[in-house]
Amino acid sequence: MRQLIPKVFLFAVCLMFLCGVSCVWAGEWQVVERHQLTLKHQLSDSASANRYLNQLFLQREIVRKKLGHIPITPVTVYLASSQRVFDDLTQGRLPHWSAAVAMPALQTIVLRSEHVSQRVQTMQHEFSHVLLYAAVGKHVPVWFNEGLAMWASHEWRLQHTASVLYAVLSGGLIPLSEIDSVLRFPSVKADLAYTESLLAVLYIIRLGGENAVVAMMSELSHGAPFDVALFRVTEKTPHEFEQAWRDYVSGRFSLTALLVSPDSLWGYLVLLFGVAYVAVKLRNRTKLRRWEAEERMEELELKVYQPEDTP
Repeated sequence: MRQLIPKVFLFAVCLMFLCGVSCVWAGEWQVVERHQLTLKHQLSDSASANRYLNQLFLQREIVRKKLGHIPITPVTVYLASSQRVFDDLTQGRLPHWSAAVAMPALQTIVLRSEHVSQRVQTMQHEFSHVLLYAAVGKHVPVWFNEGLAMWASHEWRLQHTASVLYAVLSGGLIPLSEIDSVLRFPSVKADLAYTESLLAVLYIIRLGGENAVVAMMSELSHGAPFDVALFRVTEKTPHEFEQAWRDYVSGRFSLTALLVSPDSLWGYLVLLFGVAYVAVKLRNRTKLRRWEAEERMEELELKVYQPEDTP
């Protein structure tokens, strides 16, 4: 499987979005602009539009700093006031778990305004995609793109630790190259793929030092192919990097590592959460098998039962 996002897919997504904007809600968008940011919103969000725009500016600058003060690029943000508007804009082509989407080639982001609690992280995540594309001007592996966005937005929760722990113990780590297909994954597998992507970027920093991300961005923006940039920063080929990364993740998220960690109390909490996570998955599998067995028995009863003929 190729490790780069196909150009035809990117073109299709952009074309889909343009059709959505031109055909749906075309006359209802209000516009506010500042600092090379354009916010398009509906009347229901007018009262908070300027606050949103200020927040967008702040989060864009935070991400720019993390990526090495890369050049500013104009960005248009659509604020969808409901799930229905979001689905109309994206033509319903995104997974149900999507809360936002970036279309870097169009320098465009679509956000759902009702996700207030996750607003800052979501803005940073999507700005990372747009700014990376604008600075690099070429495709990069999906795991690096998504991992960089998660790193820039500080996306790490206890459930991520539990999901990686379960994947390590069950032998279910996803190869980095397979993360290309993340948009076709079910939500649980997609969550693991995003978490692994973040861990891969953190491993680049572990190998290349605290300025590794800035160094990668510099190499890529000056025309280096991704494999070359990765080697210059980590001194590993993509194959060597992935093997070392898998060993690193397997070691970091083993039961032994959690129990002897300096933060042992945290380790025990993670372990407890992980055990509960595994127990729920096993219980759900058992319940599913029971339901399937009951369905087979019902089908069998229907087949063997033949009513007696009435005289």
